[in-house]
Amino acid sequence: PQIKIAEQKILSAKAKKREAFSGYLPNISGSASYIKRKEVEGASALSGITSVSPTFRFSFADEMYDNKLTLTQPVFTWGKIYQSNRQATLNYKYTEEEYRKTKQEVIYKTKEAFYRYILARQMVSISKEAFDVTEAHLKVIEKFYDEGRSSSYDVSRAKVSLANTKTNLIRAENDFNLAKQSLVNILNIKEKDVDFSGDLEYVPLDIDLDSLLNDAMNSRPELNQIMLLEDISKSLVKLTSAGNKPNIAVTGYTEWQNTKWETKGWYNTWTTMAILTVPIFDGFSTFQKTKQAKSNLEQVKLSKEALEEGIKLEVRAAYLNYKQAKESIEANKENVATAKENLDTAQERYKLGLMSDIEVRDAQFALTQAETNYTQALYDYNIALASVEKARGITK
Repeated sequence: PQIKIAEQKILSAKAKKREAFSGYLPNISGSASYIKRKEVEGASALSGITSVSPTFRFSFADEMYDNKLTLTQPVFTWGKIYQSNRQATLNYKYTEEEYRKTKQEVIYKTKEAFYRYILARQMVSISKEAFDVTEAHLKVIEKFYDEGRSSSYDVSRAKVSLANTKTNLIRAENDFNLAKQSLVNILNIKEKDVDFSGDLEYVPLDIDLDSLLNDAMNSRPELNQIMLLEDISKSLVKLTSAGNKPNIAVTGYTEWQNTKWETKGWYNTWTTMAILTVPIFDGFSTFQKTKQAKSNLEQVKLSKEALEEGIKLEVRAAYLNYKQAKESIEANKENVATAKENLDTAQERYKLGLMSDIEVRDAQFALTQAETNYTQALYDYNIALASVEKARGITK
């Protein structure tokens, strides 16, 4: 929906741009009127033409039909029409950048929701594995208890551990369902019963901070928007200051009159005028409006500086998060395999009576923690990569 709204805004801005261009074009209008008068003795009014001399004399008429066609063409408006067109054009470009910005935000939110879905799915798998391992360990302890090789306390602790892993599994499944619903909503999918495929992948990239900053300064739609807004504000200053300047327009009209509605006998005349309008005093309204426009321009310039610094900070933060996530993956990459080997060893040694139940549960916890940390690191890496792409202003 956000993309569709942004597209409609572009269409609206394009129509506004064309509307502004109409200021250059002539304005043509037509009118028709019917006049009915009450007869007054001694009154004179427009009526049938009684003379063809340059001076017309009209006899009294109680009815009059009048048709008129008028054309007005601005000739010189002290840049008002030009500045209005310029603002409409700049606003159209501003709306295009708003579309780019919306698209980038939707892409980032979609990636974030998708990676959260994959993370939640992996957490369900990890929790299920931990539950299965704990359940299997409980069976071994119960067997040892029946054989007199373990105490009821060991069985009780194993049951508590199983209940905890069951709780974690339920929580993970709930988080997965919420993540799935969030992704479905962002994609605006009407069919709710749908699954998604994919994995959290690790594709190491060499990213240079200076290149990121350069791309962001040249590509971020927010920066392009603020620069366009600065141009719009400059144009507004010029437009406002022209409010008390002279205007020149050419207007003309042609008129047909008759005392009867018929095809013949219409009296036709036409008039053309060049009109110069010179504002003399507007109560300092233009002066005050110009001051407001200049103040708004200064605000935009200050906002531009703040935005540039904010974008640089965002890029640096995304870059540092990416480096941290990358290092975290490499640090946790082999932990999962080692933790699995340790758990297998602990379980075998426990069966042989060479290791305590606490040591086995420690090995189980270490494996779950290692898998969780690695999966979380993969999620952080992919989110960081998406943040880098968004920060540099790249739309993919």
